[in-house]
Amino acid sequence: MSKRKVAALVLVVLLLVGWIVGNPPGRFGWSRFGLTVYNCLPRPISDLQIRSDGRLRTVTKTHDLTLEAVQWLLEPKPEFLIIAIGWDGVTRPAAEIAALQQCQVKILKSGEALKLFNQLKKAGKLVAIHYHSTC
Repeated sequence: MSKRKVAALVLVVLLLVGWIVGNPPGRFGWSRFGLTVYNCLPRPISDLQIRSDGRLRTVTKTHDLTLEAVQWLLEPKPEFLIIAIGWDGVTRPAAEIAALQQCQVKILKSGEALKLFNQLKKAGKLVAIHYHSTC
């Protein structure tokens, strides 16, 4: 194999390792307004729900978040439910969400919510999140 091919291969491996380190499996990685990396995959302008069992779904964007919209996140029962209300805090969760008794509810701007999600996952906690990627 030529030196150029070896150098290209080494570069690709280093980039791949760097990507995985910055965007770990099962956690949020690089995230900004409108672009989020979760589980190593970029997800542009997507609102997500991730249950405590790791199941993920994309949900319709809304600024008025109802209890019905987060019911899917409550099975299996999480220890923590994080509601990410957007980078500027525009999403308004219904009062019933904050009043839930079956788990600890944290309502945070998106950047703070992602950090908390990653910390809790790393600590082995059962955590679910409703994530708003914009506003």
